Amino acid sequence: AHLGELVDVLQASGFRVGLRTNGILAEENIDVINRCRLETGYTIESLRPETNRKIIGRHPNVAWSRVLTATERPRVQTVITRHNVDEFDEIVSYVSGYPKVAYLQVRRVSTDTRLEKLRPDIDAYERLYAATAERYPLNRRLWTDAEEYIICGVPCVFWRTVRTSINSFNYFTDGTVSTEYFVVEGYLKNRCVAPTPSGVLPATQPRPESP
Repeated sequence: AHLGELVDVLQASGFRVGLRTNGILAEENIDVINRCRLETGYTIESLRPETNRKIIGRHPNVAWSRVLTATERPRVQTVITRHNVDEFDEIVSYVSGYPKVAYLQVRRVSTDTRLEKLRPDIDAYERLYAATAERYPLNRRLWTDAEEYIICGVPCVFWRTVRTSINSFNYFTDGTVSTEYFVVEGYLKNRCVAPTPSGVLPATQPRPESP
């Protein structure tokens, strides 16, 4: 409800604001999105309902055609997993139909706490990267060591996100607070000290039920 106000206050204070979103509420907030001076990154894990349900537990049902057309400065990011790796060409082809999309960020899952569980997803990314590097010439290497390849006219930036010098402040609805850039990993590491009115409550202790 306060997104527009937050964007306006930050930009009036000299910040440049961009958004990262799954796009579910994009159409009803397109005016705020287009007030942002930086790009809005839309996460598209798959265009197929069944694949989205495997990855995120639901199908977002976003009207991507309307959203990408209406957004003035869009980009798209896709996290490669074992479930969507074979759909990469399909996603690139779809994105190529929207010339305003600045680039497609192809991301590897990043973890230092769930390596065993996510190893099949990491391996899927590395197989896709190797196949891309063999099939297409490198267009440029970015300062983050990310590599850009032009596929179907779309700049596709392969980014492993293994480490970063940037941090962020993340507040979760259960009271957990993290200052780590990687949202899920930060939550998993910090949820044991979620604040309560009387102090902190370790996650190993049973939490009081709501009245």
